[in-house]
Amino acid sequence: MAFGGAGIAISYPLAKVLGKVFDACIERYPHLFGSDARIYSCLAELGVGLTHEPGFHQLDVRGNMFGVLAAHTIRPLVSLHHMEMNDPIFPNMTKMKAIEHLYEAAKFDPHRILQQTVCYDRWFTWTVSVSWGYVVQVFSYNVFLPDALRVQESYFPWQTSDLARHYDFDTRPYELDPCRRQLVYFLHNVSSGNDGKIKTIYKKKTPENCTITMVSPRKLEEIRVTSYKLDLDRKQLLSPRRQCCDVLPSTSRNVMDIAIRECKEDELIYIHP
Repeated sequence: MAFGGAGIAISYPLAKVLGKVFDACIERYPHLFGSDARIYSCLAELGVGLTHEPGFHQLDVRGNMFGVLAAHTIRPLVSLHHMEMNDPIFPNMTKMKAIEHLYEAAKFDPHRILQQTVCYDRWFTWTVSVSWGYVVQVFSYNVFLPDALRVQESYFPWQTSDLARHYDFDTRPYELDPCRRQLVYFLHNVSSGNDGKIKTIYKKKTPENCTITMVSPRKLEEIRVTSYKLDLDRKQLLSPRRQCCDVLPSTSRNVMDIAIRECKEDELIYIHP
């Protein structure tokens, strides 16, 4: 449930108890604006607190949400709000079609949707960031992992005050020159095979008049990502860990193949010399 916020979720046993006292409780809070605020007040009277869940997104930004969605937290996506106030999350689609396109991928692997995985191409010194089911970014240079995980400021604030430009997450600037910006490949389709592997294909959507060198990723037209369905147990939800990925040998100069997998126990994700 949400009323201008990111939303709340309560368990079935708690909902049963709340249902017994809700009518009497809610009458004490006519001054509260939203229904979720009133429910929270009733939960407080029951002695139950709320736990912040990063998978809820209020999205109090406007314009292009690419930066926020491409750097999603390593927790399952639960909600996206204020979608009507922002641009379509996929190019050349209506807002509704874009959301439906995202959830086509979510049907195959709901726990993995928007999960960000970063790997490094040793041969070309590229940095590859996969936000599963949404987008793949390819940087033509090495980017330290903490910088690759920062939210790119592709959007503009909900309000125009200076205070509105302060966020509770780390950000990095949005490069205005498209020839200096990382390459972006949006989800094209998703499929699964008899071997249990899920294959997502991402394609470059916008043509660019930029110089292409022998070591430039701009020659890439398609990126193929394979993974297995991510089933999170209670331990993984309490202590989530980012997964690893490998850039695989490819038979085509226009295609990049990537495999996502669980990281080894002591494996580090870092720039290899």
